[in-house]
Amino acid sequence: MNGVFLLALLAVPSVAWLPDPEESMTAAEIIEYWGYPVEEHDVITEDGYILSMLRVPHGRHSNDTNATCHRPPILLVHGLLTDASEFLGNPPETSPGMILADAGFDVFLLNVRGTTYSQRHVNLTKDDPEFWKFSVDDYGKYDAAAAVDLILKVTGARDMYYIGHSQGCDVGFILLVERPEYNRKVRAIFQLAPAGTIRYSKGLFKWAVDRKTPFKILLNLMGPHEFGLRTPSLLGAVARFLCPPRPVGLCYDSIQFANGPSTSSFNWSRMPIYLSNVFASTSTWSIMQTTDHSHPSHFDGGPSENLRRYGSVHPPQYNYSIIDTDVYLFWSRNDWVNVPREIETWLLPRMRPGVIKTTFEIPEYNHMDFAFATDVSDRVFSKIIKIVRKYEPESCIE
Repeated sequence: MNGVFLLALLAVPSVAWLPDPEESMTAAEIIEYWGYPVEEHDVITEDGYILSMLRVPHGRHSNDTNATCHRPPILLVHGLLTDASEFLGNPPETSPGMILADAGFDVFLLNVRGTTYSQRHVNLTKDDPEFWKFSVDDYGKYDAAAAVDLILKVTGARDMYYIGHSQGCDVGFILLVERPEYNRKVRAIFQLAPAGTIRYSKGLFKWAVDRKTPFKILLNLMGPHEFGLRTPSLLGAVARFLCPPRPVGLCYDSIQFANGPSTSSFNWSRMPIYLSNVFASTSTWSIMQTTDHSHPSHFDGGPSENLRRYGSVHPPQYNYSIIDTDVYLFWSRNDWVNVPREIETWLLPRMRPGVIKTTFEIPEYNHMDFAFATDVSDRVFSKIIKIVRKYEPESCIE
């Protein structure tokens, strides 16, 4: 660290060094903190995992939970090493979960298996290696499927809507491929920063993909295991030290290396809150599948495991042509994780003609801006709200 950067850190006003109360809050507590109703639901999957799913049934300015207007149910699914907190990182006007609740939606936020709030099982504990024998495949085939079923049961709706960010996009596509009947239950799917592979990624993910072989050897030696570092007090303190409320030095460079160049709509003063809610746990198998994502295929557990699971030495690829739910893509040329070449050369050619209804380019956004940018309401979610209201002309308008 050079002397100029050290002086810049020391020049930050002292208020920037004080912890924000949201840093130590759970996702449910953050929702309540901003004046919204919240329900916590246990989602039990077919293979015994007990997931936490939060519900925000209406906006903070609506006291009539029995309103006669229809509130379309919508499920938000987070990315790798995050959880439902990803959609709650900013004040209400710029947090996706709260934007949608205030717009008249019945909002559900899923925490997939292994993350901070979903480390329970009907028979296993998180200390049992068997608990961690799961991959991204299972998020779609089991977690998302169970969440959709519970949402439809709780709301009485016939169908619903899905929003995925980053790995959450993979989860949505896997759900519709592995469980084709869910194409009738999910009326439309909105994919923020989607990809087919990460072979063309830049920065951190390119670095990881280029080293996937030693990573895979190491993770195989570890066996199925927890992978994560969810320590809000430590991560918040690191962010306050390295990330002043303006983009400089190491903090800015780290964000760019992981996600792409930052935009002016990124709120640097919230970095301690953002960082406090990342590194939510996953399994080493999920990490292996992500770094080995040269083709969107099932988890590669090695020849013997693949023979047991799939009846072949190599894992089968996903057949995206099965999907016939309406698909809307939001992407950016500034995204270093899921780059446009992925969409253009891999994803689009493999989708059924006519399934992708619209693609929206948000040119300046990097990978994390789709969840955290201060103008995300206008640039992303206003479009989603408008589209859903065309499907649901009787829906609430608040």
